[in-house]
Amino acid sequence: MGLSGINILNSMGAGGSKYINDTASHTGNFTSIQFTEDSVLSAYTGSIEDVASLITDATTFSQGQVLYGPFSAVSLSLGAALLYKA
Repeated sequence: MGLSGINILNSMGAGGSKYINDTASHTGNFTSIQFTEDSVLSAYTGSIEDVASLITDATTFSQGQVLYGPFSAVSLSLGAALLYKA
């Protein structure tokens, strides 16, 4: 299996996942976030450009919505999500 196949598997949860439903900071090596209920981010460290605006605007991510891209830390101010591990 080539490198791209491994990356696809990781983004689909082959590395496992972590369920969060609190306001604590969660750190690790993650590939994507899938929101399991309507949610709002309070902090994010990763590859989304201008993420500060998403946080400042208190953007609501709908249940089922997925954000793709590597990240190392996230906190929610509201909601719940699955964090897919790399």
